[in-house]
Amino acid sequence: MDFLKRNLFFILCGVGAAAGIALMITGMQAMPKVAAAMSESKTVYEGLGSIKPANQKSIDAEKKRIQSLLEDRKQVLDKAAELEKYTPLVEGVFPDGPDSKRVEFRKVYIGEVHKLLDSLHWGVPPTAAEIETAKEKINEEKLSGQLPTEPEGKRNFASEPGPRAAITKAQTIFLYAVPPEDDKPPERPASLQLAPGLKDTGTVEAPAPEDTWRAQVWYWIQKDVVEAIRGLNEEAAEAVKKEGGQAWLGTLPVKEMISVRISEFVPPKGELYAPAAPGGNNAALPPGTAESVFTGTASCETYDVVQFTIKAVMDQRDIPLLVQKLCNNSPHTLVRTAYKYNPPSKTMADKIWGPEPAVNVILEFETIMMGDVFRKWMPKEVCDKNGIKCPEHKAGEKEGG
Repeated sequence: MDFLKRNLFFILCGVGAAAGIALMITGMQAMPKVAAAMSESKTVYEGLGSIKPANQKSIDAEKKRIQSLLEDRKQVLDKAAELEKYTPLVEGVFPDGPDSKRVEFRKVYIGEVHKLLDSLHWGVPPTAAEIETAKEKINEEKLSGQLPTEPEGKRNFASEPGPRAAITKAQTIFLYAVPPEDDKPPERPASLQLAPGLKDTGTVEAPAPEDTWRAQVWYWIQKDVVEAIRGLNEEAAEAVKKEGGQAWLGTLPVKEMISVRISEFVPPKGELYAPAAPGGNNAALPPGTAESVFTGTASCETYDVVQFTIKAVMDQRDIPLLVQKLCNNSPHTLVRTAYKYNPPSKTMADKIWGPEPAVNVILEFETIMMGDVFRKWMPKEVCDKNGIKCPEHKAGEKEGG
């Protein structure tokens, strides 16, 4: 059983290929077909009045088909409506709240993004100060004769400040990450993406409604990603502890969250873009067009679509479990996976990955945001820019009313 679980990714690839992992379990991607069928039935239904009573059997059959389509549509929308966790960070900011609400949103949003990252028990490789501390400790142990020794012919990492500091640091965290304020692309990109226009400027000037909405959508997606990674690592940590071991970066599935990057709404027409390649520390960007993914899904009158990528260093065998946690009962669909071997550090003085082989992986997803669920919050500027027909809100009406 353990063999099957740990090698599930290879089994899935051999049996179902990419489509087996990428199918949407909620059925939301069937909505275009439902909408098209309903449009066709509407035309037929409107012409039923001219049919003579002699064709009552045909009329009843067509009415039954229309009712079936309506029920299918309701089931899809009901499933989407269950996504209650998708609520605005600040009440009253959407769809067209006052400037004061958007100022409040910016403060709350920045704080919540940092809370997401902190929940992952993240850390960075050892700093110069930590390496210096390790050096002093080594000197003290040498003088007292307490320095650990290795068998002859083997490298003694305990006597080297860099490796010792790196190992010590890795044993206190669950994964490596870079906070938003330390964003220095391309070599050191922030792990989570702060939306443009929402960075703290130190002023009371309100961010634009479009920037505020973008930040909210990106937060929803990044929250899902963080919860999936945290759940996977914490479950593994509990299993390690039950066996009497130590839960640290080297014993957990996801060892580094390099980047999470999200596109704008995917337009109906676009160009074909080359996908991001795994490897390195640069952020992986989603293509942002329907032509670049095998599903071909784009925003339409029924729903909006965004794409996002996760780039991480993790145990290859746990990729299917991460995908399952992120896609199960959610609007996210896996559209591409690519990875390459992530070699261990030769110096052992920077990032430590643990005893198990790791890969540098890119997971690419698309998210379908049902109009009936999300557009009640969408600002007018966003609706107009994307040619979306959003619900009209009367003056003084509460958000989503």
